[in-house]
Amino acid sequence: MDGWLILAAGCAIVALVFFLLWRSALRAQTEAERLTAQAGRAVKEAQVTSARQSAFLAALQLAQTDAAILLSPQRIVLEWNQVAQALFGPPGALGQTLIVATRSLDLDQLAERALAGETDCDQQIVLGAERTPYRARAISAGQFGAVLVLQDLSMLQRLGRARRDFVANISHELRTPLTSIRLLVESLQSGVVQSPGDVSGGLQKIDIEVRALQQMAQELLDLAQIESGESIVKLVPTPLAPLTAEIVERLESQARIKQQSIEVAVGSELVVLADAEKLGRALGNLLHNAIKFTPDHGQIWIRAYPHESDVLVEVADTGPGIPPEDLPRVFERFFRGDRSRASGGTGLGLAIAKHMIEAHGGKLWVESEGRPGKGATFRFTLLADR
Repeated sequence: MDGWLILAAGCAIVALVFFLLWRSALRAQTEAERLTAQAGRAVKEAQVTSARQSAFLAALQLAQTDAAILLSPQRIVLEWNQVAQALFGPPGALGQTLIVATRSLDLDQLAERALAGETDCDQQIVLGAERTPYRARAISAGQFGAVLVLQDLSMLQRLGRARRDFVANISHELRTPLTSIRLLVESLQSGVVQSPGDVSGGLQKIDIEVRALQQMAQELLDLAQIESGESIVKLVPTPLAPLTAEIVERLESQARIKQQSIEVAVGSELVVLADAEKLGRALGNLLHNAIKFTPDHGQIWIRAYPHESDVLVEVADTGPGIPPEDLPRVFERFFRGDRSRASGGTGLGLAIAKHMIEAHGGKLWVESEGRPGKGATFRFTLLADR
């Protein structure tokens, strides 16, 4: 009997041990499953984060306007953005040395300095057959290599030259009418000019010079308002015919001096959504431009008619026209093409007119064959008041 008790007790102990081991294994399995699920979630989160970062870096690469090149410590091109690829060549250049990929000793030396630990690796270089200026910066990434960033300076340099030319031009343009006015006033005051006809002619010339000064002052004021963001356009229903007539009346004395004729064909039924003052400035600049560049006895037209859901306005002349190479740049600030149309001014009138029209929700463009007598036709659209 005692043997059976001992055997039963032993079996109970074994069963208990197996139960404890089973429960421990079950807990271990549950914990393992929990850790596996947690690791799976962490992997998914890492994948989402990686995809988000990759998408962000890809978008950042597309948005980057400067050329960027990633280099290994051995100056091997590991990666570059689309700007750099367009500048230096096809994707096959990846994996090559920097000097082979870019064909620039200056860039290679700049990268070498950055990889050697120098911090002031910023200099201006020129690249390509056209000798385009760039600001090149090399930034060390420690043991991982370096990054090269190239900023195209051609636009900045062109703008700087344009502004310097503008200062010189405006100084000359101010000096010319002021000198004329001073001489005319001195002639009238001294009594040299006595006949009523001569006095009237002198006063008329003074009036022309004063109007030229007013035009320049207005263009400078308009530019200041545009750059400061203070040029606010309020669109209200505006009859186009009386506004056009007012602009023509204001400028026709200048056309009369050159014996030019201005023909207007603007229907009284045309009503546009516009800021009358600013639209008048734009139209006035275009008409002033046509009068200035059209030779004596020339013809100028102002026409307007419905066009789809808009109103199309044209200002055309019989001047020398605009050379094809200048057409893309006529609306740039300070641009004054080296052609027979160039005749003083600030180089701001057309740029201001374009800004004013676009602020109205319209579009301004120019067409010209570039041949004398064929002139140029400036067209712009305005929202029609329906």
